[in-house]
Amino acid sequence: MNRKRIVAALLLVAAAGGGYLLGRSAHRPSPAASRSATSPSTTQQVYTCSMHPQVRLERPGKCPICEMPLIAMPLSLASARETGSTGEPMLQLSDHALAMASVETTPVLRRELSRELRAVGKIQYNESSLATVTARVDGYAERLFVNFTGVEIKAGDHLAEVYSPDLIVAQQELLIALQSGTGEQGGPLVETARLKLQRWGLTEDQITELVANKRITDRVTLYSPIGGTVIEKSILQNSAFMAGDALYRVANLDTVWVYLDIYEYDLAWVRYGQRVDLMAEALPGRAFEGWVTFVQPIVNEETRTVRVPVHVDNKDHALKPGMFVSAVIRAALASDGRAASTGVEGKFSCPMHPQVLREEPGQCPICEMRLEQIPGLEPVTRDHAAHAAETPAAREYSCPMQCEGARSYAEPASCPVCNMQLELVSAPPASSEPGLLAVPTSAVLDSGTRRVVYVEKSRGLFEAREVVLGPRSGGFFPVLAGLSEGEHVVTRGGFLIDSQFQITGHPSLFYPGGLMGGSTGHQHGGPAAPAEQPPSTSPTTPQSGAGLHKH
Repeated sequence: MNRKRIVAALLLVAAAGGGYLLGRSAHRPSPAASRSATSPSTTQQVYTCSMHPQVRLERPGKCPICEMPLIAMPLSLASARETGSTGEPMLQLSDHALAMASVETTPVLRRELSRELRAVGKIQYNESSLATVTARVDGYAERLFVNFTGVEIKAGDHLAEVYSPDLIVAQQELLIALQSGTGEQGGPLVETARLKLQRWGLTEDQITELVANKRITDRVTLYSPIGGTVIEKSILQNSAFMAGDALYRVANLDTVWVYLDIYEYDLAWVRYGQRVDLMAEALPGRAFEGWVTFVQPIVNEETRTVRVPVHVDNKDHALKPGMFVSAVIRAALASDGRAASTGVEGKFSCPMHPQVLREEPGQCPICEMRLEQIPGLEPVTRDHAAHAAETPAAREYSCPMQCEGARSYAEPASCPVCNMQLELVSAPPASSEPGLLAVPTSAVLDSGTRRVVYVEKSRGLFEAREVVLGPRSGGFFPVLAGLSEGEHVVTRGGFLIDSQFQITGHPSLFYPGGLMGGSTGHQHGGPAAPAEQPPSTSPTTPQSGAGLHKH
């Protein structure tokens, strides 16, 4: 009996609930009717998270992601407008919002951008002037004429007096060849013996003296084939040496190299042929000048720097290898955003020895290779400047509301009728004026993967613009693509404007495609009604609320 009563009670409850739901659905208005009946004044407030703007709820609470308290979405501060000339959505901020954010703008102008790149370097030997005096036969050092490092020697100076059984035998072979015959029979043998002595280090004068005197010398003097400073000595008096042993290492200090460590982000300012000013603490009051001869193609993975050798004339040997020097490279940017020409373009240089620079074609004095002409700057490819606006020949400004019809002004100002900021409608071509388009660094919002600036099209109307920038110069960035001359960019309050773009679902710095659930309807002067939401039993479930439509 009890079981029957329980079943009957359950059936009554189910019937009552079903009737209630049917009645409610019958009296609920359709989505279209609901939207038409909703007005900006009766729109339900939408709440969002300051850390996760994609969260939209119709009631206050906590963010379901980070549990921060939700805040009322300030839809009254912004409204959507038509898209700009680049197709990007624009956002209108009220005067109150502009005052609260202290928004400031500045025009995009052309500037001559340059930089003094400072670095610290170390004096090193000119690698192309290093040489080694090597033993070509086995022997013994009977006497050393150069017996300590640092000695200045010239080509042809005597180095050591050695005893070598191999050289004695080679001298005997030459004398025997001279006595064995004449003409064709003795000629090849004599020539072979002479050549052998030359290959083993004897000079032509020593061989001529041997032929004239017909007398073998057991101690032979070795002469230096090169000149320079002895920087290393590996031979000792009365010691033995073998063929192939390095006896002396010689460096020519008439020219030295200064190796500068340039950070990889500064490489855009460095170019072959640039002049470099040098100062050494060991030589106060004296300035030296060198020039960039090469940029090594390898980055040091530990320091993130690239070594740049600077060629310096050092006739008086004042600069010593190992000295530290401070260097200044005065670089300028060309109209394409790259380092400007250095003046060596069109001259001739050796690909194996870039320190060789000549006005006329010819052969390299070091390796006798044919000199090649140094090319100039290559033309700039326009692939990265696809966004750049093509500008007409004249520069004119007009009111965006067309208060005075087609009237234009030559200078940026405010409209005398509505007081709105005049817009740039035409500008001269980029090639007609010197310098580069530049914006202050404070105008650029950088996410690490993209750079965005906000352009003020009229009073309180802003457009997000992705730009391509060159290397930083002081407090400015050169603009390679994305902006036109005369446009006004936001230099203060840019992050607040970006947050408004983000909150309203527009494409912003960190959300290039806009936020999910941004907007579902048009807004003209006020917030839109919230989209129809399914019933929810949890107050923390994200629901897509009212937003701004992306035009």
